[in-house]
Amino acid sequence: MTKVTKSKIEVIWSMRKWPKEYIKWRLVTAYPNGWKFALSHPIIFVKDLWKFLTWCQMIDNDIEI
Repeated sequence: MTKVTKSKIEVIWSMRKWPKEYIKWRLVTAYPNGWKFALSHPIIFVKDLWKFLTWCQMIDNDIEI
């Protein structure tokens, strides 16, 4: 059976269901000042987000449905 990898856009779309508290927690644990750091350092945030999306794609491929 052939597995289809979700695009990064599809991964982001599936994240829309995440609770805001969880997103805030992720930012606080990833960066010193949470969302303030992400807003003041957009290039670092985008690079990290890209790596996270790539990781999510890899994990999705490993999950057996």
